[in-house]
Amino acid sequence: MEPRTQTIQLLIDSRLEDTVLVAMAIRGLCAMTGLTAEEVNRVELCVVEITNNAIEHAYSSALGNAVEVVINLSTDELEIVVSDWGQAMAAVQSSGMSDLQHLTAADPESWSCSGRGLNIVEQLMDDVSYISSDGKNSFYMSKNLN
Repeated sequence: MEPRTQTIQLLIDSRLEDTVLVAMAIRGLCAMTGLTAEEVNRVELCVVEITNNAIEHAYSSALGNAVEVVINLSTDELEIVVSDWGQAMAAVQSSGMSDLQHLTAADPESWSCSGRGLNIVEQLMDDVSYISSDGKNSFYMSKNLN
């Protein structure tokens, strides 16, 4: 028998201050898992980063646009999908997640403040992917719970 999945869907306006609602929902759902406090903080950081990216980059910080966060919780996985209907991430769309900027100690050019968030999310979550289809852009990330 497959594990039962519980799902919650959040819809916020494209306001950076509204990401706190997403953060609190993630914390509450993570409390239902066996994740450590450090892991909960990391998941929250990743979800807020991707939600902020949708607001800042897909919508250029314009208010009045929807950002959807769907959280699927099963006994073995926490999956979060952050979606928008704005400008797609062209670099990820054309060459995939593996082409994201990676930090290296020997290359100060890689230390830019902008563009590091996706790399951090890729390192902290167990799986990430990005799909843009029919005007909807969705960033998938998951954390194993076993």
